[in-house]
Amino acid sequence: MGSSQPCRRCLPWCHPPASAASAASVASAAPAAAAAGVAAPARPTIRAGEDKVIEITDGVGRGMVKSMNEALKMPTMALGEEIDMTDILRLQKSLKASSEKNYGVKVTVTSFMVKAMSLALNEHPKINSKFGPGDANPPYYTVVGSHNISIAIDTDYGLVVPNIKDCANLSVIEIQNEIMRLAKDAKANKLKVNDIMGGTITLSNIGVIGTKDPRPIPFGGQSVIGASGRTMVLPRYNEKMELKPRQIMMIRWVADHRHLDGASLARFSNSFKKYMEEPGEWLLALR
Repeated sequence: MGSSQPCRRCLPWCHPPASAASAASVASAAPAAAAAGVAAPARPTIRAGEDKVIEITDGVGRGMVKSMNEALKMPTMALGEEIDMTDILRLQKSLKASSEKNYGVKVTVTSFMVKAMSLALNEHPKINSKFGPGDANPPYYTVVGSHNISIAIDTDYGLVVPNIKDCANLSVIEIQNEIMRLAKDAKANKLKVNDIMGGTITLSNIGVIGTKDPRPIPFGGQSVIGASGRTMVLPRYNEKMELKPRQIMMIRWVADHRHLDGASLARFSNSFKKYMEEPGEWLLALR
C-alpha cells in the first residue's frame, strides 16, 4: 500500500510508457519553439540554368533527322530473342591467333553475326526486301537479291551506317576486312557514297557500348533492322537440368509490318539463332 508500484488492477493507459511520454513532450515542444520565434532553415537560392538552342547543321545530324522522320511513317512490329553466345565466342576466341597469322586480321564476333544474318536470309529471302511507294496501286515490295548488310559505326561526329556489299558471297574473313575498312574510313570521315547507299538490312551491335535490350528503328527504306545488347554471364539450365553459367545476348528485330508478319520475322530470327548457337550448322550451309 505504501509502494510506489502501480496496482495490478491499474489500466495500461494509467502509466504511459517512456516512449509515449517522450513523443508527447516533443510534440508539445514544436509549437513552443515556433512561438519563441525560432527561424526555419533558409532555402538555398534557386539559380536558373542557361538554356541553349543547338542547331543541327552537320551532314550526319541532318541526315538522321530526315531519315528518322521518314522512318516513323512506317508501321512496325518487333520481337526479341535470347542468343546463347557461349559456343560462338569460344570459336571466335580460338580463331583469333590463326586468323591474324594467316589473314592479317583478328576476326570479331560482329563478322560472325553479319554472316549468320546472311545465312538466315538465304532461308528467308522476303526479309531482305523493300516496300514500294506508299501511293502505289496495287502496293508492292521488292525482294533484293544482294545481301548488303548495314552496320552501325560510332564516330566522333555521329553514328554512321555504311553497308557490306554482297555478304552472301563473302567469307567471315572477307566480311571482317570490310568491317575494318568501313570503320577506319568512317572515323576519318572518308566514307564514299557507295559505302552508304544500297543497304538492304541493318545490324546494330550497340551492346558493345553497354545496353541490354535495345529497340531500333528501320530506316532508308529497309524492311528489317536488328540491334543486339551486351553479352551477360547468366545461369541457364542444360539438357540435364543443371544450372550452368552461359554468355547470353539479347537481340531485337524490328520490321516493316506492311508486308512482313510476325511469323515471317520469327522464322528468320529462329534461323539466325540457330547459326549463332550452333556453329557446326555453318559447315552444312556454307558453299
